[in-house]
Amino acid sequence: MMDEQQKDDRQKDEGLWEHRVRFDHALRGLKVDLTADAAQREAIARGFGMIALESLSAHIETRAAPSDKPVVEVRITLQGEVTQECGVTLEPFTHALSGELDITCMEKQRVTHEVAEVGAREFTLDDLDEPDVIENGQIDLGQYVIEALGEAYDPFARKPGAVFEEPEIEAEPSPFAVLSKLKRDE
Repeated sequence: MMDEQQKDDRQKDEGLWEHRVRFDHALRGLKVDLTADAAQREAIARGFGMIALESLSAHIETRAAPSDKPVVEVRITLQGEVTQECGVTLEPFTHALSGELDITCMEKQRVTHEVAEVGAREFTLDDLDEPDVIENGQIDLGQYVIEALGEAYDPFARKPGAVFEEPEIEAEPSPFAVLSKLKRDE
């Protein structure tokens, strides 16, 4: 049986950072600044395999997409500082990271209605970039911050000045060189 602490840890890992806003509010336009607290940074660092996430903040703006459909555009600008192992030396080092992510969202019932209207028309490249489907009328901005972090974070980042040098491997002598040496040794 799972104790309360294990249950809390499991819930944190499944949703590393939640910050829900109503779809209709996001459609009207929002500006939100989020900063991860120590517990959130610890859970996120564990989830990404980082030594530590020293800081993480995001500026998020939402607006209605220029469309006849109710689609929300979400833009995330991310800043943070992470401590991780160098991909070359395996020594810990701390460095800044930043990134941006643009996402579009549409409510589930709208998607079902839109698909029914599509019928047999031809698809274009724009159709491949489908909006995220939102259920329960809420957009989880925290999930998008984690997605932006995933794109900005390099798990094999190199410590400044670290250079990978291939080890020198002695080439095996050719069979003819071995025979030639044997002849000389006689």
